[in-house]
Amino acid sequence: MIRGSWNLADEFKKNERKQVSKIQQRQKHQHKLEKLSKTDPIRLYYRIERLEQQQDKSDKDNEYLQSLKDDWSFIEKNNLHSSKLKPFLQEKQKKEKEKLKQQSKLWGLKSVYFNPELNPLGKVPDVDNLSQKPSQPLQNLTLPLKTTLVKYEPDPLIKELRITCPSGEPPRFYKLIQNTSKSKPKKREEGKEEPEEVLPNTADPLKSSDEEDEANSSEDAQPSVKRIKLS
Repeated sequence: MIRGSWNLADEFKKNERKQVSKIQQRQKHQHKLEKLSKTDPIRLYYRIERLEQQQDKSDKDNEYLQSLKDDWSFIEKNNLHSSKLKPFLQEKQKKEKEKLKQQSKLWGLKSVYFNPELNPLGKVPDVDNLSQKPSQPLQNLTLPLKTTLVKYEPDPLIKELRITCPSGEPPRFYKLIQNTSKSKPKKREEGKEEPEEVLPNTADPLKSSDEEDEANSSEDAQPSVKRIKLS
């Protein structure tokens, strides 16, 4: 039974619009396929990664990020650049596994978080249990900390003034901490006796000079005895 509001012209226009929409979708898909077939997928991957790590993103950045993700999903769905993407993604997964393994490794005494009572295994502290949240995620660091040396260019003013370094070795106080080393005690040499300590005079300092004169006179009063050897 045909409805009373049915119109042949409207039905024809409706079918025509569907056909046009299908043609437009097919053309859009073909255009996107040609465009992304010329795009470097590795560069696209790093661009998405960089935008995701960005802290303050505007609405425009979020829209751009979503469009890049759509392009990435289109590449994966249509299997584009498979020969280039497959080894790249495998290498990324391998690095991620090694990173997780390194992050969960227990260093013990070598860890910067080591504590003989509270953390004897040197485990990375859980951020949720900390009173103050760190601005960056905690890394599984060891002692000594790895530092990258930065090489600076010499000041051009030194060359202009023709300044030369003095001859001889550089001063040592730039590298060594002074006044912290203890002097080692000298070893006793074998066969040598230690000198006897001289005891201080324990005489009463308040003793009068008269008593000293009497003692000296008594020693002088004693007669001197000479011994004669008989032949």
